[in-house]
Amino acid sequence: MLWAALLAGIAGYVDAICYLQLGGAFAANMTGNLVDFGIGLAAGHWARAAWCASLPLAFLLGILAVRLLLRTHRSPRLSLLLEAGIIAAAATGFLGFAAVPVLAAAMAMQNEAVTHGVVAVNVAFITGDLQRLGERLVAEAVPGQPPKREGQRRLILAILVCYAVGAAIGTLAAGWGAAALILPAAVLAAAALLPERWTGLVAERH
Repeated sequence: MLWAALLAGIAGYVDAICYLQLGGAFAANMTGNLVDFGIGLAAGHWARAAWCASLPLAFLLGILAVRLLLRTHRSPRLSLLLEAGIIAAAATGFLGFAAVPVLAAAMAMQNEAVTHGVVAVNVAFITGDLQRLGERLVAEAVPGQPPKREGQRRLILAILVCYAVGAAIGTLAAGWGAAALILPAAVLAAAALLPERWTGLVAERH
């Protein structure tokens, strides 16, 4: 649960920085970006629409990269360290508006790396987690339908809270601009380097 809370907080933090300082879009929330893409098309804002369209594509490429990486290096540790490096690169400010697609790929790497063997819920976006929470609540309330995963409701609630808290902290840090991204990069790298018995970052089994 600690890993899920930490990573959800990082995702909320990064999303807040992207939205407030890097162009008004999200690194993790692809639904919002697709809505923004549609609005841009309808309004004739072609450059904005193209930029928003690049974000889901970057997210998809991040997923593909991690899946390929996990085939050769099955522990998610390396993927998370690469993600930390990407976030640190975005913190330099040199990427400009290109930082958001790059960060979208990083958020995809985070989510994909840990949903295979560490936690069974999303930690970079929460729409699917809300669906799972509803399913768990019904399973617990309806007689004869016990929840399949004990404790998942608490895990999802922790993710929702930490995502919002991360976004709040990111908002407070947004005055530093892109440089504020150095905090989640450092926290993620330090956490990923902790001993395996503390992190649960074990090799994925096929």
